[in-house]
Parts: sequence; C-alpha cells; structure tokens
Amino acid sequence: MSQIKYILTTICIAATLIANAQGTLTRKSAIQHITGEPFVHYYAMFDGVPFYQSDWLTGSVTMKSGETYDGLQLRYDTYKDDLIYQNNLTNNVIIIDKSSIAQFTLTRPLDGKVETFKPIVNKNLREENGHYFAIILEDSLSVIKKYEAKEEQYSNVNMTLKKTGAFVHKESRYTWDGTDLKAVPRFRRMLLRQYPTHKEDLRKFFFHNHIRMKNDDDVRLLYEELNRLLRK
Repeated sequence: MSQIKYILTTICIAATLIANAQGTLTRKSAIQHITGEPFVHYYAMFDGVPFYQSDWLTGSVTMKSGETYDGLQLRYDTYKDDLIYQNNLTNNVIIIDKSSIAQFTLTRPLDGKVETFKPIVNKNLREENGHYFAIILEDSLSVIKKYEAKEEQYSNVNMTLKKTGAFVHKESRYTWDGTDLKAVPRFRRMLLRQYPTHKEDLRKFFFHNHIRMKNDDDVRLLYEELNRLLRK
C-alpha cells in the first residue's frame, strides 16, 4: 500500500513540475508578442515624475489582434502619452507600440480602483494612433478623461539639486461620440445650456442626485441619464 502511495505521489509531483514548466513557457511565449522600443529615463532634471501613479502598477493589455495579457507591471507616462511595460522575466523596460493596443487597465493600490484606458483617434489630436483616455462611461455619448503631466520650468534653477523644473499634473474630462471630442462642462448651468430641450429633466436629476461636476461617479451617473434622454 505504501509503495502505491509513493508511486502516486511521485506522479503528482512530476505532473505539477511539468505544468509549471509549461506555464512558464507559455508566459515567456506570450510576452514576446508585446513589442516596442526601449524606455529611456529622461526626467531626472525635473521634480516629480510624469506618471499616472509614481509606482509600477499591476494591469492588463489587450492587443488589437485580440490577445489579453494580465498581471503585467505597467506605468502610464502622461507627459509623453506612452504605456511602459517592465518584463520581469527579461528585465527589459519598453514603451509598448501604441498602434498595437486596443486598451489597457491599471489597478491603483491604495483604493483598488481599476481604470480602463483606450487610444482615441481624432483629427484634432494630431496623432495617427491617438491619445490614451480613461473611460468613465461608454455609450452613444461617452465620457472620457485625459491625464496629463506638463513641464513647468523654474525661474531660478537650483544647481545644487540640478533641477530645471517640475511636472504639474492635470485631469480633463471630455464627451466623445465617435467623431467629436468636447470638454465636459465644469458647471451644471453650462450643461443645461447645451441641452435646452432636456433642461427641466436634467435640473430635476441634478437636484435629486446631488450631482457634483468634479466627481467621476457623479458625471458617469449624469451622462447615463443624458444618454437615456437623448434616446427618447
């Protein structure tokens, strides 16, 4: 009986080792499909970092060819609008080719929120492969957010620290109907002027739901209602 147990245990261990080896090969094979140019550290002369979050974040990338790769270490460079990938198996850090990306997600460690980003192509953006926007709402009239880092030069350069400026971060919300990109109004009265036909319905919605135009969840809720009204 003990001999049978020994044989079964040996078989189980062997099977586990084979499965793990195959899994490693699969991961190594999969990440070979994520291509791009090497990332070069360029921001040492500035205070702060140009990223969506300062640390590496866990996320996923969905390619236009259909594959999705989960559990990746990613950084979103909001200054150059690049998605950066750290391959822990090869220790390479690359900028993923934007033309190959359908969407990517990033998980924020502090609140666990997952944001989805997609490249939006529009003639006014002047980029063939578009710019990355966070998706707040996907509908006939979608709501998207642009994270940006801008370079602010110091008037008096601190040569001791050797810093010439700092990164200043901003967020902007837009509506997107597949063609036009328009800024989301900062104030409720401005939105009511845009949709005079639905002004009374929207005014009631504002009152009953205590909508704040600076809050993503409130803006999502508002535009869900607006899409419903526009479909009537």
